[in-house]
Amino acid sequence: MPDLAHSRGESGNGSCFGLTRNRSGRSRVLRRPAPARAGILSFPFSLERKIFLFCALFCLLFPFAARAESAKEGGKPAGVSAVRAGEARENRVGVRAGEARKIRTRQAATSGLPVARNLLASSGRDPRAVQPEKDFLLEVPDYAYDGEAILLRFGARGAKSVIFELGGKRLRIAGPSGLSGPSGRQSGLFEALLPVALDAAAPNLPLSLKVVWEGGREEEMRAPLPLKKRGYPVQKLTVAGKFVNPPPEMAEKIKRDRAEIRAAVRRTSGARHWRLPMVRPVPGEVTSLYGSRRVFNGAPRSPHKGTDFDAAEGEPVRTIEAGEVVLASEHYYGGNTILVDHGLGVVSAYLHLSAFKARPGQKVERGETIGLAGSTGRVTGPHLHLSFYVLGESVNAGTCLEPAPGAAVGKP
Repeated sequence: MPDLAHSRGESGNGSCFGLTRNRSGRSRVLRRPAPARAGILSFPFSLERKIFLFCALFCLLFPFAARAESAKEGGKPAGVSAVRAGEARENRVGVRAGEARKIRTRQAATSGLPVARNLLASSGRDPRAVQPEKDFLLEVPDYAYDGEAILLRFGARGAKSVIFELGGKRLRIAGPSGLSGPSGRQSGLFEALLPVALDAAAPNLPLSLKVVWEGGREEEMRAPLPLKKRGYPVQKLTVAGKFVNPPPEMAEKIKRDRAEIRAAVRRTSGARHWRLPMVRPVPGEVTSLYGSRRVFNGAPRSPHKGTDFDAAEGEPVRTIEAGEVVLASEHYYGGNTILVDHGLGVVSAYLHLSAFKARPGQKVERGETIGLAGSTGRVTGPHLHLSFYVLGESVNAGTCLEPAPGAAVGKP
């Protein structure tokens, strides 16, 4: 039978709960000893129970510690899968801000985000066996929306050139094109923006990367990129009748205007002058979204291939990135229009200007004034229309611009 005094933390002559007997046989009350400090080691548990409790506490606390450690490493823009030897590289630029998602190389096979994993597997690579000394990085979106530009990043020691292709749009980059930091210095990565057409068909787009290694060896990776469709609002506007049904004598001019735009936006100059996010052209808020289904004077017309910003007559308009002015002309629908080539197939257009402040062939810096806002062409009042082209395809500029001051960062 166990010694009760010992088992309760008491001591002395069979005493229990502060009672003891003197030699006369009378009982007397003793002061109850101060209880020992509470602690898991002071509990009268067997060794097996103590081990069990320690294991239970470890299982409860470990996920929180791991989550806190992951938070220290920083997040990535939403929808980005990364496969890198050793650890996932933090992506400081992207086409989406908000929810973060990161994959380590050895977690890729069971991550549930298959795009980067499938690209590697298609070329015979095992995502779990990428060697650290190769300094391998592959970042692709987990999905894309119609009418947006997506950022692809690839880096590996010994890569000479990379051909990116998405949905039939192809871009070859002969050397590392990545820019990082405020100074725009070279990052040693191959980076490309690729377009998703506004009328792209779901559920998947074919995505491929073809890498040419030093020595001439080629490696091709292919995988489907899931496509999600957005819902776009209908916008009803009233304008002068000549902009809904142009007079016959203007048909030739409209044709020439469109030919000028097509030639300018299909440029794929090799030098890259852009980095993400790009600056906003005017401080005003967005008044009309890209992709809106437009109805002019009751007649349905093509979707809005641009983003409208509130801007007063004569307000300075800044270029969203550095580049070269490739067009400054008066167009029937767009009014006074300027186009700037930012390199690697990226071109921006600024419509309805009241005056030009730059000329074709001029080199401009990021944020430089190139014109004044106005109300020329088909408009309902003064504003700025910004169009954004990637490899000749019109996409939503809003996914590549910095957020408006005070705006919450989230999915565009």
